[in-house]
Amino acid sequence: MKSTRSPRKAAAKPSVPRDESNVERLYLELRDRAMRYEFKPGARINEKLLGAQLGVARATLREALNRLVAEGLLEFVMNKGFYRKAISVNEVFDLYQVRIALERQAVLLAVQRAPDEEIAAVRAYWVDVMRRSDQLATADLVLADEEFHRRLVALSRNKELTSFIDIVTRRTHVARHVDIEQLSSWNLQAFNAHLEVIDLIAQRKTEEALQVLSEHIDISLKRAIEITKEMVARFFLADGAESLQVVEQAAQRSQEQLAA
Repeated sequence: MKSTRSPRKAAAKPSVPRDESNVERLYLELRDRAMRYEFKPGARINEKLLGAQLGVARATLREALNRLVAEGLLEFVMNKGFYRKAISVNEVFDLYQVRIALERQAVLLAVQRAPDEEIAAVRAYWVDVMRRSDQLATADLVLADEEFHRRLVALSRNKELTSFIDIVTRRTHVARHVDIEQLSSWNLQAFNAHLEVIDLIAQRKTEEALQVLSEHIDISLKRAIEITKEMVARFFLADGAESLQVVEQAAQRSQEQLAA
C-alpha cells in the first residue's frame, strides 16, 4: 500500500543574528579616533590594516565606517575607499551656524516645556564645573562644556534636537578643544554666559535668553576662522588636502559673510 504521508521537509538552517553590539563597540571606538583626528585629515583609511589591528571582519568594519560617513566625520570615494575629512574653515563655519539654529530652537522650547527642577539641575551642574575649573585639564573642560550644551538642549524635551546637536558636537570637538586650550578672557565670558542663559530660561524670558545664546555662539563663530587655521597647522594636512593658503581664502569669504 502506497504511503500517503507527505515527504518530510528539510529543516531550515537557523539564521545567525548579526552581533549588533560588536558593530556598536567598533563604531564608538572609530568615532573616538576620528574625533581626535587619529586618522590624518585628508588621508585614506587602510581598511585591511585597521581590520587586522582591531581583529574584525571587513563587513563589520565597513558598517561602522559607513555610520561615520553618515555623521560627516568620514567621506567615501567610489573605487577608492574611506577618508578622514580634510579640515575646512567653511565646514567649521557652517557647523557653528547649525549649532546656533539648533540651540536657539532648544532654548525656545525649554522656556515653554522645561520644569523648574530640571532647569535648576542644569544650573547646578555648571556651577559645580566652574567651581572645579582650575583643577580640570583642557580635555575635561571641553567635555564638561559639551555636556552643559547637551543638557541645555535636552531641556527642550525634543529627542531629535538632542540627537542632531550630538552630531554637531562630535564634528566640532577638536575645534572646541583648540578654542578652550587657548584660554582667554572670551572663554571666561562664554562660561559666564552659560549661567546667564540658564537663569533667563528659569525666568521664562525667551527673547533675552535667545539674545545671550546667539551672542555667545556668534563669538565662537568668529573665532572659528582662527581656530581652523590653528587646526591646519597642528595636523599637517596630507597632500591634496586643503593648504593653509586655501584656508586663508575661505577665511576671507567667511569674514565677508559676517560683515554682510
